[in-house]
Amino acid sequence: MKLAIAFLMLWAGLILEATLFQIPPMNVVHPGFVLVLLVLIALMRGPNTAVVMAVIIGLVEDISYGSFIGLNAFSYGLVAYFSGAVFGQFLRRNLAVTFINTLIMTFMYTWITYGLTRLFDVTADRPIFVLQQSLITMMINGLLVLMLYPLVTKLFSEGQRNRYDISGGDM
Repeated sequence: MKLAIAFLMLWAGLILEATLFQIPPMNVVHPGFVLVLLVLIALMRGPNTAVVMAVIIGLVEDISYGSFIGLNAFSYGLVAYFSGAVFGQFLRRNLAVTFINTLIMTFMYTWITYGLTRLFDVTADRPIFVLQQSLITMMINGLLVLMLYPLVTKLFSEGQRNRYDISGGDM
């Protein structure tokens, strides 16, 4: 059930990115709802779950809005894997680690997508422009993760496991 809720949240994030934040007063800010949610899911539920969800939502985004199929699926999958595998080794429910992880993964996602679009000659953006955009996106996603962290922690964290059963027994 929690995985269905996670996928619905990713879908809602994709819809918000594609609709609400494309309207002229709001199009100045481009929050990465999908990226932030994938990072949070990777930290809370592990890299395997996050990679599967990342590839599925990335393919949906590529088919619906992308310049070519596979760009976002590959980029989201790679970011979700590294987020869960590398940073999952640290404290999982720590806001500071989650915040730093989100900043690093946003930077990584921006440069992976830029590198692939540059490789296939889809974009003519200069690297300095991409650097500026990635820094702005990192700040926006950092604020977004600070807002979403309490909600996602309640929804996706597994219950505390006690080392010893203290509910009943002779002590």
